[in-house]
Amino acid sequence: MDKIAFRTDKDILYINLDGRIDASNAAEVGNCIDEIKKANPGMHTVLDADTLEYISSAGLRVMLRLRKEEPSLAIINVSPDVYDIFEMTGFTEMMTVEKTYPRISLDNCEFIAKGANGAVYRYDSETIVKQYFNRDALPEIMQERENSRRAFILGVNTAIPYGIVRIGDSYGSLTELLNATSVTKLIRSNPDDLSQSVAYYIDTVKELHSIETNDGDLPDFKKWVLEWVDFLAGHLDDAHAQKMRSLVEGIPDSNFIIHGDYHSNNVMVQNGEPIIIDMDTLSVGHPVLELGSMFNAYVGFGEADREGSENFFGFNRETAIRFWRLSLARYLGTDDEKIIDETENKAKVIGYMRILRRCLRRNGDEATINYYRTRLIETLDKVDTLVF
Repeated sequence: MDKIAFRTDKDILYINLDGRIDASNAAEVGNCIDEIKKANPGMHTVLDADTLEYISSAGLRVMLRLRKEEPSLAIINVSPDVYDIFEMTGFTEMMTVEKTYPRISLDNCEFIAKGANGAVYRYDSETIVKQYFNRDALPEIMQERENSRRAFILGVNTAIPYGIVRIGDSYGSLTELLNATSVTKLIRSNPDDLSQSVAYYIDTVKELHSIETNDGDLPDFKKWVLEWVDFLAGHLDDAHAQKMRSLVEGIPDSNFIIHGDYHSNNVMVQNGEPIIIDMDTLSVGHPVLELGSMFNAYVGFGEADREGSENFFGFNRETAIRFWRLSLARYLGTDDEKIIDETENKAKVIGYMRILRRCLRRNGDEATINYYRTRLIETLDKVDTLVF
């Protein structure tokens, strides 16, 4: 028997089951799996049956022994025929056994947008598909589906992913959005008149921010930001580190929903109705936390990487900045430049914290790190509260 392939991702050990497992090789397969687990102690085992063609009772006994040794053992990517064997013998009641998912190709599909966790394409006139960058994204997909379901029940105008597919070595989720187009595409089609795009974008997020949920239903975004504070404290002088902490701690706790990654790629318009997608960062918190992410999308990230920012949306930086300022004015319900500037500075504190942390964690170049550290310090000096 050829050597069994395996891979690791964080604390998960993925072991591939291949071909046939029957009386002729079951013992050898079991021994090989034991050796792999011994070489990777303390990891959660997942058996990947993507290329498993058949398993006999001898192979099932190996699976049973492994499951007794590790009750959380899971088997994924099981073909329908092999799944029938597991189901008939009761394994699906004893442990996690997940069927394989249909494979699709994105060749010739229209690219819609790319975010931190994946890229979105139009698969056909009725369906969009999000391809996840993480090759082991099933937990992310399940969490996003649950977030979408919860948001829909609470009254958020969103689309719930209904299917999971395989795309090459990664996963994707399918969502029905008949003939929908993104707000980003609307901006590109008419950059001289952004009024309708701004209305779709801001009226939708303000409605989202008006929905309150119960304690513990969704993650608290403020807690994440406090983790950023802890991380960044050693990279600022003591006075600014303390002010940063005081400002964030002073943000009121809130159970009102925020998206967490709200930009125009994540708002689709279908028959004149805006629909929010990409719910994996759905959380609760004060609106300033949302505005910080929104500022980054259109202004913050582009300050050091203009080309990357323009590639993300497909429109130039001048349009991005104008869209952001018009959006902020509509959100606040004012054209008073002083009020807009003051609120923008509050958003900048959150935005620059997020970018600086990201640059430091990804070992960014020193010039970029120093730029965002300076911008954060300058902005901290301009604000006394993050509340508006």
